[in-house]
This record gives sequence, structure tokens and C-alpha cells, in this order.
Amino acid sequence: DTPLFRRVLQSIWHQVNTAGEVFVVGVIQSDGTVKGGTGWAAELAKHLGKSLRVYDQERKGWFGWADNGWSPITAPVITRRRFTGTGSRFLTDHGRKAIQDLFLRSFER
Repeated sequence: DTPLFRRVLQSIWHQVNTAGEVFVVGVIQSDGTVKGGTGWAAELAKHLGKSLRVYDQERKGWFGWADNGWSPITAPVITRRRFTGTGSRFLTDHGRKAIQDLFLRSFER
């Protein structure tokens, strides 16, 4: 427990707590968690009952969290005025495209 770690967790909490929905780019692990620090935001979203969608960079597809599990979903759209978007600092080309396409679908209507 360090001051930096505490500040990072506080930042994640404020982002997720005030969001109507949460979008994450990362990797879903075999235990159902999202890999790395990005996983903190995903777990908090689950705990707070937020709408949670993850683009899995290894499977190259979107997944939604419902009924205590991940299910493949079609291309999501941002529907809430307040949302959180977060993810891995190790973005793949597919991850970048997923973000770009999400924003185009959501805001180019």
C-alpha cells in the first residue's frame, strides 16, 4: 500500500462510480478477471452493478458481463451521457480499432 497505489485506486473509483456504463480494452483471464491494473476498474464495475463491456485483445471481440459471467456481444454503443473508458497501456492494433469503432458507432449518428 503506497500513496501512488492509493491515488490510482481513488481515481479508478471516481471514474467508475460516476459512470453509467464502463468500457474496457484488455484481456479477460481464465478466472473471469481482466488482466492487470485495468482489472481493478472492471471488478469495481461488477461490484457496483455497472453495465460492463470488455474488448478482449486476445480473442479480438467484445464481451459483456451478465449473470456472473462473460458472454460475447455484438459491437456495443455508448448510450449513457456519463461513461468510463479505460484499458491496457499495451494496446494492440485491434484494440485501437475497437476504440475507434466504438466512438464512431456512438457519436457519428
